[in-house]
Amino acid sequence: MQNWDLESLYAGGSQSTKLKNLIAELKALLEKISNDLSAFQKNKEEVDTHAFLKIINQFQFARSGWDELDDFVICVYSQDVTDSDAVVLLDESAVIKAKLDSVQIDLDEALANFSEAHWNGFMELEEVEPYSFYLAERRKTVKDRLPVEMERLINVLSVNGIKAWEQQQQQLLAKLKIPIGSDGEEQGVSIGQAMNEAMYAEDRSHRQKAARAIAETCADHAEDFAVALNRISGFRLDVYEQRGWHNVLKEAVEQNRIQEESIQALMKSIDDNKNLYRAYFQRKVALTRLDEVSWFDLETPTFASEKKIDYAAAKDIIIKQFHQFSEKLGQFAERAFEEGWIETENRPDKAGGGFCASMPLSNESRIFMTYRENYQDVVTLAHEFGHAYHNYILQEEPAFAQQKGTSVAESASTFLENLVLDAAIEHTEDEKEKLALLEVKIKDGLKYVVSVPNMFRFEQEFYARRKNGQLTAEEINNLIKEVESDFYGGIIEGSAPYKWMYISHFYSADKPFFNIPYTIGYLFSNGIYSLAKEATGDFQEKYDELLRNSGRMTVEQLAHTYLDADVTKPEFWNASQQALKDAIEEYLTLTESYVNKGN
Repeated sequence: MQNWDLESLYAGGSQSTKLKNLIAELKALLEKISNDLSAFQKNKEEVDTHAFLKIINQFQFARSGWDELDDFVICVYSQDVTDSDAVVLLDESAVIKAKLDSVQIDLDEALANFSEAHWNGFMELEEVEPYSFYLAERRKTVKDRLPVEMERLINVLSVNGIKAWEQQQQQLLAKLKIPIGSDGEEQGVSIGQAMNEAMYAEDRSHRQKAARAIAETCADHAEDFAVALNRISGFRLDVYEQRGWHNVLKEAVEQNRIQEESIQALMKSIDDNKNLYRAYFQRKVALTRLDEVSWFDLETPTFASEKKIDYAAAKDIIIKQFHQFSEKLGQFAERAFEEGWIETENRPDKAGGGFCASMPLSNESRIFMTYRENYQDVVTLAHEFGHAYHNYILQEEPAFAQQKGTSVAESASTFLENLVLDAAIEHTEDEKEKLALLEVKIKDGLKYVVSVPNMFRFEQEFYARRKNGQLTAEEINNLIKEVESDFYGGIIEGSAPYKWMYISHFYSADKPFFNIPYTIGYLFSNGIYSLAKEATGDFQEKYDELLRNSGRMTVEQLAHTYLDADVTKPEFWNASQQALKDAIEEYLTLTESYVNKGN
């Protein structure tokens, strides 16, 4: 296992003097930018281009500084959720983010107040060209917002409003302890550890017991989480109403830099393939030979690989496959391992899940996960490396050009997942080992084309009902059941109605509907990957160029420029699912003989 090196970034962690100095510097700089913008705005007759460029450059530094501060504090908190000083720093970061957002509003107003002549002249400047897309996007966005003072007030109120409720959910989740058996004794474990036991324990009775413990514990705390979810959604809906936004998806599609028409085409293409995806789960059920199957049976590998992949082997796999795609990518992976960018230890008081933290001032990233010596975790590691590599490609770009849409941010990660997993499937001769790897690929894909779209539908319906008042925990549970029964009906008997409590994406203050970007990114990446397999020559350079321009183009523009595709039509999204469909068809063919004779 490997522990990451945070000390080289900010020695002392939550007690870091260097980190506290950064906080003080950001506060002072944002105050200065605010004053400079105020002075700039007073001079309506003459535009001081030099002064405005200076303001923009300072703001870009502040933006990168906050990104680094927030991600570093999340790292410190995630490695030890009992660190109360880290919780204080999370609050501090939220205050700075509110000030950053407030200054962003002032900057947006300045952009909007440019005359067309001044605007066109400013956009033609050589220094502005690298981030002109971002500035044009901001200028357009401000037209849909409230007057600047009202937008600033919303940001101030959000610190103790929507953002406070997001933190409340994080803290409630961190304190949630699930009593599950261990060597004849019960102990309280985190929700992440309990979910791992419920889905992956070899003994079904252990899975069943863990699932029951999760449900019982969640039931005891459900109303607390329901309050947080209701407050977050209510705050957001109130803001939308004040802005005159009648489409609840407006902010989400803007953040993803994608048209709603493209999302509708994506969802239609997924529905068109629903029967094949159901067929996979039906085959899984048939192979279990159980009279009644529940949610915790679907994730458990039917053909579990006997092979344990220790961390050293995972490192070798990652480096080898990355080098085969490009020397640049392989060398990047070597550096990340050698310099201690990765945290993988399985231990108490560590947060669940995995993420990649970006440190744009330091030009580094940090990867967080818990490694359990299976191929799924190798894939997860590759996924997070994708984010880190994307950060690396963008590090020479101005901060504004690094602001990629949330869905495109998932494209590089999924691309590297495919790179690692497909190589393993291709070179495996043992049938059961191949089936085990196919299950990893299929399970991962179905997460994006079944689970995430289901949660997207759940959120849309939740927001529709929330407009008429708050929902109780029981009502939210029932809504989860309704949405999931549409797909899983007739396949499984028991569901996981409390998943809305521990899927933290539902509670994001800054990113509404923060599930569907993963599906967009997964399928968009599959489109890129299909092209990569067919391409010859300099595709690696073309791939890097796509990543480099991810902060300068919409999803539609990226698809047109690099894939010659139209993502507003279902055909692109159907083609992007072909690799997953092929894997399912192969799995169904190979498992036909197992249905009647046993595993």
